[in-house]
Amino acid sequence: MPSFEAVCRQLLGKAGWMPKALWGGAFTFVPLVNFLSFGYLLEYVLKLNRTQDSELPEWRDFSVSELLLSGCKFFGLLVGYIGIPILAGWILSRMLEFITMDLLGVLTFAPLGIGTFAGTFLFITAISEYAKDGLYQDAWRFREVFTLAMNAWKGLLLPVFAFWGLCLLALPLYGFAFFTGAWILLSYSTLLFSETNGSDKD
Repeated sequence: MPSFEAVCRQLLGKAGWMPKALWGGAFTFVPLVNFLSFGYLLEYVLKLNRTQDSELPEWRDFSVSELLLSGCKFFGLLVGYIGIPILAGWILSRMLEFITMDLLGVLTFAPLGIGTFAGTFLFITAISEYAKDGLYQDAWRFREVFTLAMNAWKGLLLPVFAFWGLCLLALPLYGFAFFTGAWILLSYSTLLFSETNGSDKD
């Protein structure tokens, strides 16, 4: 299992990553334009899974149409695996708040928190499944994605907490926080699942 700390040091220790991440973060702030950032992240994961090279590619290596198409795929997985659990968790939290007349206080938000974290596990697993063979439909095989996420949850727990912690701490700069956090999280999960797949083949 790769070390999350080692992956962070490796990624942040590479020269030239900051300007590329700043562009990605800036694009993430703008609705619709953020699909370019989503597409870039997905293309990066495909490249990482194929070459094991964690260096961020140049933005000019991709056409706008290529990034937008990949961005739509990324956004679809984001909505399907994170958006729906968050919505379900929010509805359950509001119902719990109503039923208990808000006597539980912050505990009423437990379903929302569970939905957020569970959805993140599923999302990064689905991305890894897509990257494995480049088949988008593989990312929508929910049973397989759920099983893989359950098997890998211990290795993904700290990275997922770190991702959401970064997003919450840097909320005013959410675009940069999301892009950088997603880059690191997806890098780690891709390496983790690549190693797992390699072990299964052996």
